[in-house]
Amino acid sequence: MKNFKNLITLTSILAVSLAMSCSKKTESGVVKSSKGDLSDLPAWVLDPSVKDGVGGVGIASPSKGGIKFQLPKAELDAKGNIASTIQSEISRVTKNALRSAKVNENDDVEEFFAQASKEVVKNLPLSGVKRLNIFKAEDGTLYVHMVLTKEDYSKFLENSQKNMEATLAKTKLSRDNINKSQAATKELFDELEKERGNEPVKASTSSAQ
Repeated sequence: MKNFKNLITLTSILAVSLAMSCSKKTESGVVKSSKGDLSDLPAWVLDPSVKDGVGGVGIASPSKGGIKFQLPKAELDAKGNIASTIQSEISRVTKNALRSAKVNENDDVEEFFAQASKEVVKNLPLSGVKRLNIFKAEDGTLYVHMVLTKEDYSKFLENSQKNMEATLAKTKLSRDNINKSQAATKELFDELEKERGNEPVKASTSSAQ
């Protein structure tokens, strides 16, 4: 019986040692893996989406300089991926909004929204993006999971709607197209908010009278 207990104890120690050798946390808080294959990556690397915001993953190749050089590169990559995600969302919803406002056949309006969407993403407050997770593979590749929180995203959308409506009012489009386009703008940003489970952004006071 004693030998059996010793065997169980030895097995437990070996199991713990094996687990620690496969995945360990360094002093800097970076989780490291010994495998380096796809199955060993954290779930968030393959699916960075988050419930309360817009998530993205950044990757930095192995560097002799270590994490001090990799981290800024990975974070910049993650921010760029978040911006791309938002750009895709805006482009997709814009088409529906223009179709609903019945201005989708007007080339000038479509061109305006195409350029305005680029400016919207260009003004994305990436300084508000926060780091959620960090993982370093055995081969030295660094993965960083970042998020633009729902609150920051909502403020960004509200400001973007006001700016887009104000810009529309100054265009050379006809009054009818300006009014329709501003209606499409409101629908566009309301839809973006609803998709994230938020209340629609407040109506802008900059609409043309």
